[in-house]
Amino acid sequence: MAKTIGRKKMTNSGGGVCFMTCIAALLALCSAADDYLPGLLYTQFFSRQVYDMSFNLEDFLYRNSSYISVAVFALVMMFWAFSAAKFKRMGKAFGWANIFMSPVLCIYPALKLYDILGTDFFDKYFKTNYDSDKFVGVAALAKVGFPLIAGLLLILSGIVVLARVGGEDFVAEVPRGGKKEKAQPVSTDNNISVPENNEQESSAFGFGENTQSVQGLTGETKPATYNEAPVNTGTFYQPETPAVDTSDMRPKRPSVKLCPKCGELVGDDELFCSNCGYRM
Repeated sequence: MAKTIGRKKMTNSGGGVCFMTCIAALLALCSAADDYLPGLLYTQFFSRQVYDMSFNLEDFLYRNSSYISVAVFALVMMFWAFSAAKFKRMGKAFGWANIFMSPVLCIYPALKLYDILGTDFFDKYFKTNYDSDKFVGVAALAKVGFPLIAGLLLILSGIVVLARVGGEDFVAEVPRGGKKEKAQPVSTDNNISVPENNEQESSAFGFGENTQSVQGLTGETKPATYNEAPVNTGTFYQPETPAVDTSDMRPKRPSVKLCPKCGELVGDDELFCSNCGYRM
């Protein structure tokens, strides 16, 4: 198997990134709800109705297009973060998208907040003795402030992912496409010179006659002497071998003794009993 090392920087989102994106999506959705969510809460505490609860789709989209864009972007980032909560599926694209897109989408809410703070908004809603007016003022500030807080949380989550993804590495081993590698021959000692003629081979690389080369276990070639058998062309006398009497060559029985403790047979040359371990 051939190694193909591919480095792809990925990471998991983690609990902190999931929490920040979830809070950002919740705040953005509350802002995109326009006056309908504050109107529902207002009727639970006050009897006098100040919100117009009639719904017109075109008017709703015209007044809340920027807030809806922030909410959709925050929802996409939240689902992206939760999909990579346990597995390494998040790269630098998540971080850069949050860092660049969040300020762009928050331009209109920031301008709206600047416009509100430049008027007599606080004198109108917060310097009165009516709690209903204060409620309406808080709801108006929340509508333009929640997208800014959501954008800040998304930027922080992007920075966290970019900082975390810097140290993640993947090294994958991919087999080569259907090709089998041939077995490489074992290399021997390159310093050993092979003889080119029969004279050097017969003299064991110059060690003299009646020697032959012997290769040891370590790969080292050493000379080994040998004696050639004489070539006899004629007959020669061979003395007869005397006959040996084998009648007395009977196998001797080994001498044994009994163990005084367990009665086991123990040889004379044994120091301990093999059954009970008694010292003889």
